[in-house]
Amino acid sequence: MSDCPVSHTPDTEEGSPQFDYVHHLRLDQLLSTLRPVTDHPEEHLFVTVHHVLELWFKQIIFDLGRILTTLDEDRLPEAVWLMNRIAEILKLAEAHWPVLETMSAADFAEFRGNLTGASGLQSRQFRQVEVMLGLHEVAGDVYRQRVEAQWPGLIAEHPRTIRAAFFAAFERSGKTLLEVYRDRWRDHDLFRLAEAAFEIDRRFQSWRQNHILMVRREIGIRAKGTGGTFFRDYLATTTGYLFFPELFEFRNALTEAAGGEVMEDGEGGCPA
Repeated sequence: MSDCPVSHTPDTEEGSPQFDYVHHLRLDQLLSTLRPVTDHPEEHLFVTVHHVLELWFKQIIFDLGRILTTLDEDRLPEAVWLMNRIAEILKLAEAHWPVLETMSAADFAEFRGNLTGASGLQSRQFRQVEVMLGLHEVAGDVYRQRVEAQWPGLIAEHPRTIRAAFFAAFERSGKTLLEVYRDRWRDHDLFRLAEAAFEIDRRFQSWRQNHILMVRREIGIRAKGTGGTFFRDYLATTTGYLFFPELFEFRNALTEAAGGEVMEDGEGGCPA
């Protein structure tokens, strides 16, 4: 008997003779969705970047569901692995802003008027990522009200968040963040979990900051966005959003415990 693997070419559900790359990726459907609404050549880049970002949001949502299960089952190494992947995806997603910035402000101004009413604020997937991670649990009532107004029921769809599951894992261990970091080699799974969560927060912070710089480059900081909001009314409020503000704040205690000097009243929460 041969040890070589048997090659299979199963039929598709449509009865086509070949299950191939094009069929597997549904390229005929995927690539046909790119339909600019103007004749401006730079709109093609604008749509492409946002399509790609939505695909990555879909992957993040998929992996967040897996992370929730692994955390609740104390499968911490697996949770860490998936959280590290999300951090890498966020790094890659952030790299799309410099690509988009190769479209000049003058180019964007020439077709932006045709996009009135369409805005990244309308990305349900991006908001779902925030909710699954648990931003509504720390960002205040204004954030919750904004989400509920735009996406009724979205918060209720995710009663168990990554944030809640993260801290539940620590509660079951009986260890505080400070204790875990001090004894990080013995409590290495919890230490790596905290570091992975911190990295997701850091990547989101970097994403938001560079998004603001991109917006500033393309339309100016005092211009109203196509979604109808001004910078100070929305984008400026997002810069302080943290899913795990405790992971930032406790570092002050870590520094102080090691003999460092820390200012009083370190407020690490999120703005309303």
